[in-house]
Amino acid sequence: MLAVAIYIKDTYTSEYNRVDLFDDEKISVVSSIQNINDISKTFTDFSQTFTVPATKQNNKIFRHWYDNSNDSPFSTLVKSDAYIEIDTITFRKGKIQLKSANVIDGQAQDYSITFIGILGNLKDIFAGKFLSDLNTTLYDFAYTSANVLQKVTSLTPTSPATPEIAFPLITSKNLWTYGLGGANYNIEQNNHPIYYSDLFPALRLTAILNMISTDLGVTFSGNFLTDPRFTNAFLLLKNAETFVFTTNLLVNYSTETNGVDGRNQLVSMNYTSEELTQGYREAEYNISNRFYWSFEIKFTVAGLPYTVLIFKDGVLYSSINKTTTTTVSQYSIFPSTSADEVYSGVYTFKIQSTVVLTFNTVKLMTFHEFQDYNEGGAGNYIFNTNYFQSGSQTLGSTLSVNQYLPNIKIEDFFTGLIKMFNLTCYSSDGINYTVEQLENYYSYGSDVDITKYVLQDKKDLNRVKTYKKINFEYEKSDSFVNVAFKSANNIEYGTLYYSSNPPSDGEEYGIKLPFEDLNFENLSELLQVGYLLKTDFKPYIPKPIILYDYNPATITTVPTYHFSTTTGSATGIAYTVYRAFGQEYIDTTVSPNVTYGLNFPIQQSTLTNEQVGNGLYNQYYEKYFANIFNFKARLVKVSAILPTSILTSLKLNDTILIRDTKYLINTFTTDLTTGEVQFELLTDQRIW
Repeated sequence: MLAVAIYIKDTYTSEYNRVDLFDDEKISVVSSIQNINDISKTFTDFSQTFTVPATKQNNKIFRHWYDNSNDSPFSTLVKSDAYIEIDTITFRKGKIQLKSANVIDGQAQDYSITFIGILGNLKDIFAGKFLSDLNTTLYDFAYTSANVLQKVTSLTPTSPATPEIAFPLITSKNLWTYGLGGANYNIEQNNHPIYYSDLFPALRLTAILNMISTDLGVTFSGNFLTDPRFTNAFLLLKNAETFVFTTNLLVNYSTETNGVDGRNQLVSMNYTSEELTQGYREAEYNISNRFYWSFEIKFTVAGLPYTVLIFKDGVLYSSINKTTTTTVSQYSIFPSTSADEVYSGVYTFKIQSTVVLTFNTVKLMTFHEFQDYNEGGAGNYIFNTNYFQSGSQTLGSTLSVNQYLPNIKIEDFFTGLIKMFNLTCYSSDGINYTVEQLENYYSYGSDVDITKYVLQDKKDLNRVKTYKKINFEYEKSDSFVNVAFKSANNIEYGTLYYSSNPPSDGEEYGIKLPFEDLNFENLSELLQVGYLLKTDFKPYIPKPIILYDYNPATITTVPTYHFSTTTGSATGIAYTVYRAFGQEYIDTTVSPNVTYGLNFPIQQSTLTNEQVGNGLYNQYYEKYFANIFNFKARLVKVSAILPTSILTSLKLNDTILIRDTKYLINTFTTDLTTGEVQFELLTDQRIW
């Protein structure tokens, strides 16, 4: 028998407390990271739900959860940090979730809890937030025509300094053509230029992961995240049909820095703690408690539109649309309320406009009114006022990246990357996460010989679950170029329908990315552009689009096209160089050069017309499926009792050896009370 201990972190004291366990309770933990039965998902450790007794210790840990009158309860809304020890050695770290309590005759008998591995913690960390909730200040930049031009035409743009921002030649307005006269919008001619103000920016994927790390308090590392196949990928920042630049001014004022908390302010103004407690809790005191904010502003020019954005704890809370006046305008930000708790939190403000605006003054004022009618007496009033005032300022040319991020949750975006590159993600502490391409992850494992620990010389051999067809797909694109491709080829651009050979009698399976795969068009020689225009040539808002920067050093001259740095100007300037974006990246650090693609199948490059053999399937899925569909593949089930030293150090990328035969771990289930491990192993037929 193993000595098993489970520790749960107290959210109030941050101490870990040991849970009392039943002597005969079966506790099993299932471990898996890539299960062939559901190849599109990354797994983590989890247990079956098990029960623990309602002892004095456990009642203290779970804070008598069965009694909902407790003002400081154990929360079931969030999972609690926990870890499992075997023979005093840490076995797994993760989260505990309280499921239920069993009560008989008013007395708690036991609690039902579930242990979830650390990877499951990521979903809680992402917390349903969207990419647009991220703080993008590090990548916000001066939006000027000169800066956009440089990021379009320069092979090594230096202004703005951030190499994470680019401007791909993708149109959402004019139907660009080349070499065609008449009514066509021919960018070969100087009267049909590409306007800088029509282009949407793009942000490097590494920058997005950096923002997620910074905002959510986690880190992502791994060799793949520094691989050029990842670092040269960008996310198009497009969440509107056409581009509109919006200026911003951050008003540096918040409840945190200015100490606006109604109750604290009241205490500081000589209302005793006892009086406050009575006032809030005794209904007969007829309390009026209001907390509201006011805003004053004056501009140098009248009649221009602007918006006040209000952020609560960094997330957009509300917005107010206004028109500038040259006299002081005052209006309420929050209405008067009797529930000031609604406004608890840190509030910040932004003033936003599509034109350049200058303020004569900006003033934020907060009021807190507390009115207490004592029995038979007059009312007592307390007014507390704070204000912040700023002098003359002008909304600058800074482009705030988060205003243009696609409408997608962080969780869905991250999961999309995992599927796209067939990655795995793991962590030992719930803070530092390693992201690796699956095949590389397996190569980092060790050989572990368990032959002498197998319970009996017996193996259950099963066929590996196969699929007659696996569909690798992107979201459908409405671009007229993609629609034409589908019409001509009877398949969406970038999609691969993989069929097993020889044909399998299995089911169909789908791996679908939450991204759109834009089919670019080569206008002339190496001059490639994209169209976010539907078949009626009207713009649309696409699903998130991931692009490759082809490699600026490889395209030094293209046919002449015209570009305008003046909105509405009928004349553009001729250029013969640009940064090409599309679905391919060429690595020039190796000889011969190698081209990588973001399409799943082997597909012809729209830029160079060459066949790109290194698509997503060939790079990231082919070896994995070759092992699964190998005619020698077997799914083997064996039981073993492992010593604590192996049990607590075994990793999911380790190769299991049994009588000189190698196996990959599909899953293993550990009975923590007996130490018996049920392995589900996949024969390793891979050729490196």
